[in-house]
Amino acid sequence: MMFVGPGWMNKMGRWEAPYELLKKSYWDGCAYYGQLKKEGKLVDMTMSEFADYYREKKTYTEPECALWRDILYGSNKQLFWYCDPYMRAGVNMDQGGAIFDLRPYVAKLHWPVGIGTPHVQDASYPFLMQEKYRAGYFTHYAGEGTIRSAKICHNGEEVDLCLCRTKAHFSQEGRSRILTLDPVEIVFSDLTVKLQTVITFAEGESNIRIDRNILSMSDPDADVTINEYMVGCYGTTEYTEDMSSLTLGVDGQAIPYEYKCRELAADNAGEVWCKLPPIDTLVSMTCDGREKKGYIKEGYAFSPMFTLSYTGKLQQKEVFTTWLNLRKAD
Repeated sequence: MMFVGPGWMNKMGRWEAPYELLKKSYWDGCAYYGQLKKEGKLVDMTMSEFADYYREKKTYTEPECALWRDILYGSNKQLFWYCDPYMRAGVNMDQGGAIFDLRPYVAKLHWPVGIGTPHVQDASYPFLMQEKYRAGYFTHYAGEGTIRSAKICHNGEEVDLCLCRTKAHFSQEGRSRILTLDPVEIVFSDLTVKLQTVITFAEGESNIRIDRNILSMSDPDADVTINEYMVGCYGTTEYTEDMSSLTLGVDGQAIPYEYKCRELAADNAGEVWCKLPPIDTLVSMTCDGREKKGYIKEGYAFSPMFTLSYTGKLQQKEVFTTWLNLRKAD
Protein backbone atom coordinates (compact mmCIF):
# COMPACT_ATOMS: atom_id res chain seq x y z
CA MET A 1 0.00 0.00 0.00
CA MET A 2 1.29 3.46 -0.89
CA PHE A 3 -0.09 6.89 -0.06
CA VAL A 4 0.53 9.44 -2.80
CA GLY A 5 0.12 13.19 -3.01
CA PRO A 6 1.68 16.22 -4.74
CA GLY A 7 3.42 17.24 -1.49
CA TRP A 8 6.31 15.00 -2.55
CA MET A 9 7.08 17.47 -5.37
CA ASN A 10 7.00 20.79 -3.51
CA LYS A 11 10.01 23.10 -3.82
CA MET A 12 9.87 24.51 -0.29
CA GLY A 13 12.82 22.52 1.03
CA ARG A 14 10.82 20.20 3.26
CA TRP A 15 12.84 17.12 2.31
CA GLU A 16 16.52 16.31 2.56
CA ALA A 17 16.74 15.20 -1.11
CA PRO A 18 16.90 17.64 -4.08
CA TYR A 19 13.70 18.46 -5.95
CA GLU A 20 14.81 16.73 -9.17
CA LEU A 21 15.34 13.44 -7.36
CA LEU A 22 12.05 13.74 -5.48
CA LYS A 23 10.15 14.43 -8.69
CA LYS A 24 11.75 11.48 -10.49
CA SER A 25 11.11 9.15 -7.54
CA TYR A 26 7.47 10.26 -7.39
CA TRP A 27 6.94 9.86 -11.13
CA ASP A 28 8.68 6.47 -11.22
CA GLY A 29 6.62 5.27 -8.27
CA CYS A 30 3.33 6.40 -9.78
CA ALA A 31 4.28 4.88 -13.16
CA TYR A 32 5.04 1.55 -11.51
CA TYR A 33 1.72 1.47 -9.67
CA GLY A 34 -0.08 2.71 -12.77
CA GLN A 35 1.26 -0.25 -14.74
CA LEU A 36 0.13 -2.64 -11.99
CA LYS A 37 -3.36 -1.10 -12.19
CA LYS A 38 -3.46 -1.66 -15.97
CA GLU A 39 -2.51 -5.30 -15.38
CA GLY A 40 -5.34 -5.71 -12.87
CA LYS A 41 -2.93 -6.23 -9.98
CA LEU A 42 -3.69 -3.01 -8.09
CA VAL A 43 -6.70 -0.94 -7.04
CA ASP A 44 -6.38 2.78 -6.45
CA MET A 45 -8.74 4.48 -3.98
CA THR A 46 -9.39 7.85 -2.47
CA MET A 47 -9.03 8.02 1.31
CA SER A 48 -12.82 7.91 1.78
CA GLU A 49 -13.05 4.87 -0.51
CA PHE A 50 -10.28 3.19 1.44
CA ALA A 51 -12.10 3.97 4.71
CA ASP A 52 -15.22 2.20 3.38
CA TYR A 53 -13.11 -0.76 2.22
CA TYR A 54 -11.37 -0.94 5.60
CA ARG A 55 -14.69 -1.01 7.51
CA GLU A 56 -15.91 -3.88 5.34
CA LYS A 57 -12.78 -5.95 5.92
CA LYS A 58 -11.99 -5.30 9.59
CA THR A 59 -13.96 -5.92 12.78
CA TYR A 60 -13.96 -3.34 15.57
CA THR A 61 -11.55 -5.20 17.85
CA GLU A 62 -9.30 -6.61 15.12
CA PRO A 63 -5.82 -5.15 15.63
CA GLU A 64 -3.29 -3.77 13.19
CA CYS A 65 0.13 -5.42 13.56
CA ALA A 66 3.35 -4.51 11.79
CA LEU A 67 6.75 -6.10 12.29
CA TRP A 68 8.97 -3.50 10.66
CA ARG A 69 12.58 -4.01 9.57
CA ASP A 70 14.89 -1.15 8.68
CA ILE A 71 16.01 -1.42 5.06
CA LEU A 72 16.88 2.24 4.47
CA TYR A 73 20.07 2.29 6.54
CA GLY A 74 20.88 -1.42 6.50
CA SER A 75 20.83 -1.81 10.29
CA ASN A 76 18.30 -4.69 10.23
CA LYS A 77 16.73 -3.12 13.31
CA GLN A 78 13.24 -4.45 14.01
CA LEU A 79 10.28 -2.65 15.55
CA PHE A 80 6.82 -4.10 16.12
CA TRP A 81 3.69 -1.96 16.29
CA TYR A 82 0.36 -3.13 17.69
CA CYS A 83 -2.79 -1.03 17.57
CA ASP A 84 -6.40 -1.81 18.51
CA PRO A 85 -9.27 0.15 20.13
CA TYR A 86 -7.71 -0.33 23.58
CA MET A 87 -4.04 0.47 23.12
CA ARG A 88 -1.15 1.24 20.84
CA ALA A 89 2.18 -0.35 21.72
CA GLY A 90 5.66 -0.33 20.20
CA VAL A 91 8.24 -3.09 20.80
CA ASN A 92 11.94 -2.63 20.02
CA MET A 93 13.96 -5.77 19.26
CA ASP A 94 17.18 -3.74 19.43
CA GLN A 95 16.33 -3.41 23.14
CA GLY A 96 15.55 -7.06 23.79
CA GLY A 97 11.82 -6.69 23.12
CA ALA A 98 11.30 -3.69 25.41
CA ILE A 99 8.00 -1.84 25.07
CA PHE A 100 9.00 1.75 24.32
CA ASP A 101 5.66 3.35 23.47
CA LEU A 102 2.25 2.75 25.04
CA ARG A 103 -0.99 4.70 24.51
CA PRO A 104 -4.01 3.74 26.68
CA TYR A 105 -6.84 4.08 24.15
CA VAL A 106 -8.98 2.06 26.57
CA ALA A 107 -9.71 5.32 28.44
CA LYS A 108 -11.45 6.71 25.34
CA LEU A 109 -10.60 10.25 26.36
CA HIS A 110 -12.63 13.19 25.21
CA TRP A 111 -9.74 15.27 23.91
CA PRO A 112 -11.02 18.32 21.99
CA VAL A 113 -8.40 20.09 19.89
CA GLY A 114 -8.36 23.58 18.39
CA ILE A 115 -9.15 27.17 19.21
CA GLY A 116 -11.32 27.48 22.32
CA THR A 117 -10.27 24.10 23.75
CA PRO A 118 -7.61 23.18 26.34
CA HIS A 119 -5.49 21.77 23.48
CA VAL A 120 -5.12 24.51 20.90
CA GLN A 121 -2.37 22.75 18.92
CA ASP A 122 -1.53 19.44 20.62
CA ALA A 123 -3.64 16.67 19.07
CA SER A 124 -1.53 13.80 20.45
CA TYR A 125 -3.19 11.08 22.50
CA PRO A 126 -1.41 10.90 25.90
CA PHE A 127 1.19 8.19 26.37
CA LEU A 128 2.08 6.13 29.43
CA MET A 129 5.52 5.37 28.03
CA GLN A 130 7.42 7.11 25.24
CA GLU A 131 11.18 6.67 24.91
CA LYS A 132 11.83 9.83 22.87
CA TYR A 133 9.90 12.17 25.19
CA ARG A 134 10.72 10.36 28.46
CA ALA A 135 14.32 9.17 27.94
CA GLY A 136 13.65 5.43 27.46
CA TYR A 137 16.30 3.01 28.73
CA PHE A 138 18.77 4.17 31.42
CA THR A 139 20.42 7.43 30.36
CA HIS A 140 21.64 9.13 33.53
CA TYR A 141 22.04 8.63 37.26
CA ALA A 142 18.34 9.20 37.86
CA GLY A 143 17.69 5.74 36.42
CA GLU A 144 15.36 4.56 33.70
CA GLY A 145 13.14 6.73 31.61
CA THR A 146 9.85 5.23 30.49
CA ILE A 147 10.28 1.65 29.31
CA ARG A 148 8.85 -1.83 29.92
CA SER A 149 11.66 -4.35 30.23
CA ALA A 150 13.27 -6.87 32.59
CA LYS A 151 16.54 -7.29 34.47
CA ILE A 152 18.23 -10.62 35.13
CA CYS A 153 20.37 -10.73 38.29
CA HIS A 154 22.87 -13.26 39.65
CA ASN A 155 25.34 -12.96 42.56
CA GLY A 156 25.27 -9.16 42.55
CA GLU A 157 25.54 -8.82 38.76
CA GLU A 158 22.67 -7.39 36.72
CA VAL A 159 21.84 -7.35 33.01
CA ASP A 160 18.92 -5.40 31.54
CA LEU A 161 17.35 -7.06 28.51
CA CYS A 162 17.37 -3.60 26.90
CA LEU A 163 21.05 -4.34 26.22
CA CYS A 164 20.33 -7.65 24.45
CA ARG A 165 19.72 -7.05 20.76
CA THR A 166 17.61 -9.72 19.06
CA LYS A 167 15.11 -10.43 16.29
CA ALA A 168 11.44 -11.46 16.36
CA HIS A 169 8.91 -13.52 14.42
CA PHE A 170 5.19 -12.74 14.20
CA SER A 171 2.39 -15.32 14.29
CA GLN A 172 -1.32 -15.56 15.01
CA GLU A 173 -3.10 -18.26 16.98
CA GLY A 174 -6.85 -17.78 17.15
CA ARG A 175 -7.46 -14.30 18.52
CA SER A 176 -3.92 -13.88 19.85
CA ARG A 177 -1.09 -12.08 18.05
CA ILE A 178 2.25 -13.46 19.14
CA LEU A 179 5.73 -11.98 18.91
CA THR A 180 8.36 -14.68 19.48
CA LEU A 181 11.85 -13.31 20.03
CA ASP A 182 15.04 -15.16 19.21
CA PRO A 183 16.77 -16.37 22.40
CA VAL A 184 19.45 -14.13 23.92
CA GLU A 185 22.52 -15.23 25.86
CA ILE A 186 23.26 -13.47 29.15
CA VAL A 187 26.78 -13.97 30.46
CA PHE A 188 27.64 -13.49 34.14
CA SER A 189 31.08 -14.09 35.63
CA ASP A 190 30.18 -17.65 36.67
CA LEU A 191 26.96 -18.40 34.77
CA THR A 192 25.60 -18.23 31.22
CA VAL A 193 21.83 -18.03 30.73
CA LYS A 194 19.88 -18.58 27.50
CA LEU A 195 16.54 -16.79 27.71
CA GLN A 196 13.63 -16.44 25.29
CA THR A 197 10.86 -13.84 25.39
CA VAL A 198 7.36 -14.32 23.98
CA ILE A 199 4.97 -11.34 23.87
CA THR A 200 1.26 -12.03 23.35
CA PHE A 201 -1.50 -9.56 22.52
CA ALA A 202 -4.96 -11.11 22.99
CA GLU A 203 -7.58 -9.42 20.81
CA GLY A 204 -10.06 -7.37 22.84
CA GLU A 205 -8.33 -8.01 26.19
CA SER A 206 -6.45 -4.68 26.66
CA ASN A 207 -3.42 -6.42 28.12
CA ILE A 208 0.05 -7.56 27.07
CA ARG A 209 1.38 -10.91 28.25
CA ILE A 210 5.15 -11.41 28.49
CA ASP A 211 6.70 -14.85 29.07
CA ARG A 212 10.40 -15.17 29.97
CA ASN A 213 11.55 -18.73 29.45
CA ILE A 214 14.95 -19.96 30.66
CA LEU A 215 15.95 -22.41 27.93
CA SER A 216 19.28 -23.42 29.45
CA MET A 217 21.95 -22.50 32.00
CA SER A 218 25.61 -23.43 32.17
CA ASP A 219 24.80 -24.58 35.72
CA PRO A 220 21.40 -26.35 35.57
CA ASP A 221 20.93 -26.04 39.34
CA ALA A 222 21.53 -22.29 39.51
CA ASP A 223 18.90 -19.69 40.40
CA VAL A 224 18.60 -16.24 38.83
CA THR A 225 16.45 -13.34 39.96
CA ILE A 226 14.22 -11.60 37.45
CA ASN A 227 12.91 -8.04 37.81
CA GLU A 228 10.03 -7.32 35.43
CA TYR A 229 9.46 -3.58 35.49
CA MET A 230 7.51 -0.79 33.90
CA VAL A 231 8.57 2.84 34.28
CA GLY A 232 5.78 5.23 33.31
CA CYS A 233 5.15 8.97 33.08
CA TYR A 234 2.12 10.24 31.19
CA GLY A 235 2.07 13.20 28.81
CA THR A 236 2.11 14.25 25.17
CA THR A 237 5.39 16.20 24.96
CA GLU A 238 8.88 16.11 26.46
CA TYR A 239 7.70 18.35 29.31
CA THR A 240 6.49 16.58 32.43
CA GLU A 241 2.90 16.87 33.62
CA ASP A 242 1.76 17.33 37.23
CA MET A 243 1.87 13.85 38.79
CA SER A 244 0.39 14.82 42.16
CA SER A 245 -3.09 13.44 41.36
CA LEU A 246 -1.74 9.92 40.74
CA THR A 247 -2.11 7.02 43.19
CA LEU A 248 0.22 4.02 43.36
CA GLY A 249 -0.67 0.72 44.98
CA VAL A 250 0.17 -2.90 45.75
CA ASP A 251 -3.09 -4.82 46.11
CA GLY A 252 -5.11 -2.80 48.69
CA GLN A 253 -2.19 -0.70 49.96
CA ALA A 254 -1.87 2.70 48.29
CA ILE A 255 0.19 5.89 48.43
CA PRO A 256 -0.60 9.25 46.81
CA TYR A 257 2.10 10.50 44.44
CA GLU A 258 4.03 13.22 46.30
CA TYR A 259 7.47 13.20 44.57
CA LYS A 260 9.11 11.61 47.64
CA CYS A 261 10.72 8.56 45.96
CA ARG A 262 8.85 6.19 48.30
CA GLU A 263 8.46 2.46 47.73
CA LEU A 264 5.87 -0.13 48.68
CA ALA A 265 6.28 -3.90 48.34
CA ALA A 266 4.48 -7.15 49.20
CA ASP A 267 5.34 -10.83 48.84
CA ASN A 268 3.03 -12.80 46.54
CA ALA A 269 1.26 -9.59 45.49
CA GLY A 270 -1.79 -10.05 43.31
CA GLU A 271 -1.47 -6.71 41.52
CA VAL A 272 0.69 -3.59 41.38
CA TRP A 273 -1.03 -0.57 39.91
CA CYS A 274 -1.15 3.14 39.21
CA LYS A 275 -4.26 5.25 38.77
CA LEU A 276 -3.89 8.32 36.55
CA PRO A 277 -6.99 10.55 36.80
CA PRO A 278 -5.79 13.15 34.24
CA ILE A 279 -5.96 10.50 31.50
CA ASP A 280 -8.69 8.38 33.15
CA THR A 281 -6.46 5.29 33.08
CA LEU A 282 -5.57 2.53 35.51
CA VAL A 283 -2.44 0.61 34.53
CA SER A 284 -1.43 -2.51 36.43
CA MET A 285 0.86 -5.52 36.36
CA THR A 286 -0.03 -9.04 37.44
CA CYS A 287 2.26 -12.04 37.62
CA ASP A 288 2.56 -15.81 37.61
CA GLY A 289 6.02 -16.81 38.82
CA ARG A 290 8.02 -18.46 41.59
CA GLU A 291 8.69 -16.40 44.75
CA LYS A 292 7.03 -13.39 43.17
CA LYS A 293 7.14 -10.03 44.95
CA GLY A 294 5.36 -6.92 43.75
CA TYR A 295 6.55 -3.40 44.37
CA ILE A 296 5.87 0.18 43.32
CA LYS A 297 8.01 3.30 43.49
CA GLU A 298 7.21 6.97 43.05
CA GLY A 299 9.68 9.37 41.50
CA TYR A 300 10.88 12.84 42.42
CA ALA A 301 11.05 16.24 40.73
CA PHE A 302 14.16 15.55 38.61
CA SER A 303 12.86 12.12 37.54
CA PRO A 304 9.06 12.29 37.87
CA MET A 305 8.32 8.71 36.86
CA PHE A 306 6.50 5.86 38.57
CA THR A 307 7.61 2.22 38.63
CA LEU A 308 5.53 -0.96 38.71
CA SER A 309 7.48 -4.17 39.14
CA TYR A 310 7.54 -7.86 39.99
CA THR A 311 10.62 -9.78 41.07
CA GLY A 312 10.95 -13.54 41.30
CA LYS A 313 13.19 -16.56 40.86
CA LEU A 314 13.92 -18.64 37.77
CA GLN A 315 15.73 -21.89 37.11
CA GLN A 316 16.40 -23.79 33.92
CA LYS A 317 13.19 -24.63 31.98
CA GLU A 318 11.08 -22.35 34.20
CA VAL A 319 8.87 -19.53 32.90
CA PHE A 320 8.10 -16.18 34.55
CA THR A 321 4.91 -14.58 33.20
CA THR A 322 3.60 -11.05 33.65
CA TRP A 323 0.65 -9.15 32.25
CA LEU A 324 0.55 -5.41 31.65
CA ASN A 325 -3.12 -4.43 31.97
CA LEU A 326 -4.94 -1.27 30.93
CA ARG A 327 -8.37 -0.21 32.18
CA LYS A 328 -10.50 2.90 32.18
CA ALA A 329 -10.10 4.36 35.67
CA ASP A 330 -13.76 5.30 36.27
